Amino acid sequence: MKPVIGVYGYVMQQFEETILSYQEIADGADMSRRTVEKIARKEIGDPGVSHCDKLAAFFRSQKREAA
Repeated sequence: MKPVIGVYGYVMQQFEETILSYQEIADGADMSRRTVEKIARKEIGDPGVSHCDKLAAFFRSQKREAA
């Protein structure tokens, strides 16, 4: 059984695994590059739910497209 991780944990895991640039992620998630960069580098310790949700949706869509 896979351990359950929250949305933030999922997003941070995807940042570690992705080969996409911050700009590509930002464009796909409809966010600014700087916000994406700050979240990925953990400069924002507690990002808002809306940002995490946008990023999670983007990463999930990338996985579906790759499948």
